[in-house]
Amino acid sequence: MGLITDVRVRQPAKHDLVGRRFVVTGIGNGFEGTIGIRVLDARGRVLVTDFAQSSGGMAGIGEFSTRITVPDPPRDGSRLTLQVFGDNPGLPDEGPSPGFNLREVEIIMFADLQGWLLYRVEPGDTLSGIVRKVKDFGRVTARQIVAANPRIADPDHIEVGWRLRIPLRG
Repeated sequence: MGLITDVRVRQPAKHDLVGRRFVVTGIGNGFEGTIGIRVLDARGRVLVTDFAQSSGGMAGIGEFSTRITVPDPPRDGSRLTLQVFGDNPGLPDEGPSPGFNLREVEIIMFADLQGWLLYRVEPGDTLSGIVRKVKDFGRVTARQIVAANPRIADPDHIEVGWRLRIPLRG
């Protein structure tokens, strides 16, 4: 029989900003419809393990959604890896680790994130100037803006027209 399995992550997307609690959604299947989920830090240590149930059941691919909570989040701006995969109850003796159809998504965590502002860089802007301009919306540092925006390779170089995410914390 030519049946195949698959897992796809719809949310969060690559480089999305997330808080200590965030939603993971997608489509996929695994053993008895179970989708495994892990969050790893930059050194590959597992910060949290969870699962979601696919609406496709035992063999069908279906939607899944769950809320993940990272109990001991790393410092703001940390880049983490979200792993989503079809559950494999035969481990460690058979099948791939951590499971089938592993998908990885790099996310950026700000533990107390409430959302973010989109700011378009204007002529003459600097990161410290942007921090001053948005201070009425909440406290943010230039370092946090850099962490929230992977396109910034050099904090002393931002370009007019760039859209920057300014994290808002609770």
